[in-house]
Amino acid sequence: MPMAQGEYFLPFSEVNVMDIRSQLREMPYHTLAHWLPIIDCNIKFYGAHSQEVPCGWTMPEETHPGFEIILIIQGTQESVIHGYTYMVEEGSILLIPPGFRHTNRCMSAEGMTYFSAHFNVDDPVFTLKLMSQRSRIYPAGTGDNMKIRAVLESWMGMINTAEAYSSTDKLLMQARMFELFALLSQAADHAPESVISVASAQAPAPTAMHYAGAIAEAIKQAFHAQLRMRDGNVALVRVEQIIASFGISPGYGLQVFRKVFGISPRAYLSNLKLQEAKMLIEQPDLSLGEIALKLGYTHLSHFSRQFKRWTGQSPLLYRNQHAGQHHERVSHSPEEEPSEF
Repeated sequence: MPMAQGEYFLPFSEVNVMDIRSQLREMPYHTLAHWLPIIDCNIKFYGAHSQEVPCGWTMPEETHPGFEIILIIQGTQESVIHGYTYMVEEGSILLIPPGFRHTNRCMSAEGMTYFSAHFNVDDPVFTLKLMSQRSRIYPAGTGDNMKIRAVLESWMGMINTAEAYSSTDKLLMQARMFELFALLSQAADHAPESVISVASAQAPAPTAMHYAGAIAEAIKQAFHAQLRMRDGNVALVRVEQIIASFGISPGYGLQVFRKVFGISPRAYLSNLKLQEAKMLIEQPDLSLGEIALKLGYTHLSHFSRQFKRWTGQSPLLYRNQHAGQHHERVSHSPEEEPSEF
């Protein structure tokens, strides 16, 4: 679907994670304590919009690096996904996973109204759970549909055509995003075997999803392990070594990772670095030189150039603009570096 609004990273859990990490470094071990899990994932929400289209309207074939979720408010849509055709009726919701080629067409003589949003999350377990079902339709009137629709309609109610979105607006959108994740996860847990899916040979095979998820989780764990160490250095995180630890070749690891997540393992690691860099820069007690070293850059100038590639801003400018405004984060996705790894 066309993207009518700008994209922005959802920083809610990232801020909390930084606070928790700092606390865990300093607090003593409590044998009687009962802990909630650390929530550590980067989430992107973009392209959310509603639109009325005439009969015959067609969206050219496209793919997305994240999930797309579509609510048909009025009318009927024909969706062709990897060569399989589905009719999405009024009130139904369609979930399209990352990397799936698809087209959409309005089939109603009176036209069609839809709402569409895109999201991405670097939680491999959650991502693979949703992708294991391929594309999925939540038919109108079903329990899952009604719960998910309530979230989508709340976003529709937040669309503002007259004024800029405030911090409160964005936080409310973020809260609904996490609610959507929980609903999609619950729906996947109890999905029947007959759930509508695209059983295409071009979709990631279970083995590919297994290896891609394992590689992503291992990269993430290795990255955060270096951050937790007093003298840690994330430059020591080697993607090729991580892939080799699973007994597969680097080429195969790159292939399955791209197939499932739509980016290379190196770009995935760059995403982790970017989100950590933002959080560290927003802490005024840390010098930019300390942050550069922590993230594996031997010279501040190297870190500054890479950060500007990611965000279009220097670290100092980013810090000055975000001082005291931790909830206002807007950026582009980090570009992939020259090497595939």
